[in-house]
Amino acid sequence: MGLATYKTCSFHEKRAVLRTFWSCRPHESEKINQAAHEYGPYALALVAVITLELFLIAALLLARANGWTWVATGTSVLALWSLWWTLQCRRHASTLASLSQF
Repeated sequence: MGLATYKTCSFHEKRAVLRTFWSCRPHESEKINQAAHEYGPYALALVAVITLELFLIAALLLARANGWTWVATGTSVLALWSLWWTLQCRRHASTLASLSQF
């Protein structure tokens, strides 16, 4: 799946796509909802990579018994929450896209 619908959006529509995806609220435009559905896998992949990087940093700091380990652990927990929220938004966007096809 590509970003075909997202790429055809204007700047303001792209902002609406991001707002629709991250807020999990449907937009009145089918184009915006479809673009949010297309955006979901890319957002999930990016957040997953960032989460993985933060976990690697936290593991390295923990292994070295560094004083900054608590900061890395806190950011890892925040990254996990962000990953969970991205999954929820992606599921919601997929539901919106499947409902709009009927």
